[in-house]
Amino acid sequence: MVFFSYTSRKTLPLVIILLLFTGYTGFAQNKFGITPQINVDFKIGTAWKVNSKLENRFVLHQNPYEGTGSSSEYDNTGIEVLVARNKGRLKNLGAGYLVRRSDKDGSFIHRAMQQYSLGQELGSLQLAHRFRSDQTFEKKEAVQYRLRYRISVEKPLNGLRVDPEEFYFKANNEYVGILKDGEGNLEIKLLTALGYNQSENNQIEMGLDYRAKNLIGSGMENQLWLRMGWYHSF
Repeated sequence: MVFFSYTSRKTLPLVIILLLFTGYTGFAQNKFGITPQINVDFKIGTAWKVNSKLENRFVLHQNPYEGTGSSSEYDNTGIEVLVARNKGRLKNLGAGYLVRRSDKDGSFIHRAMQQYSLGQELGSLQLAHRFRSDQTFEKKEAVQYRLRYRISVEKPLNGLRVDPEEFYFKANNEYVGILKDGEGNLEIKLLTALGYNQSENNQIEMGLDYRAKNLIGSGMENQLWLRMGWYHSF
């Protein structure tokens, strides 16, 4: 999948949205819903920074149904906390933990995470790379191991930087390699969002989060989520 081309920046939003809907309607197993989330950042001294996220997921339509008797349902709630180094040789190296509760059977999953990120400026574009590994633990299930790479681009819609009370465009493309019980799989994620920088400490974003899951073998699943997020920094 081609993420973006610097020579066609003006057509990037349209191309990505077309890819989203083309991919979503082209397969039999589909899921559509909304994912409101709250993100909070704060610092511990000058050496550490913390990012915490609370996310709920609601399914508005799914095909086929997953044994609920309805195409819509509350799916899960997750809390994630990640601590990263803010200075020195280990800057941007971090680790975190996620706990997620599923409404289907009330079970919990636990996930340990390790990551490294870096960013760069290309004119008015803010480019970021994230490398992450994680291990997911769930009752009566084998441990799931994942390796993930995400590239992100953010562009102000006015001027060379995002000032207060201005809008910006954001796009993420992530590739996820999965190993569970000796079997490998692949997942691809693509997010396009419009953000509003209310102030230096508050941003609001809304966009489409498309996920192509189980790309190796049978049982591929398409997911399309309307993501609504509030970001606050202390």
